[in-house]
Amino acid sequence: MEDANIPPTQPFGALVPPTKVPGTAVATATPPPPPNHPASRTLRQTSLFRRLLGRTLDVVDEFADSVAAGLGLRQL
Repeated sequence: MEDANIPPTQPFGALVPPTKVPGTAVATATPPPPPNHPASRTLRQTSLFRRLLGRTLDVVDEFADSVAAGLGLRQL
């Protein structure tokens, strides 16, 4: 070995490797579940769609009845 690669010894140095400090554990809380607002919104939209569809079909049915009565296709 070459003497140039060896560091000089120090009188206060320890002959054991330095101790390893354990890592710090970080605890976090579980996030709360998402709110249920989208489900109720979807339910409202479905209800609105059903009412709109029902009214549309009622109007179309009344129109078809009046056309059929006007043409004499049905006995009222």
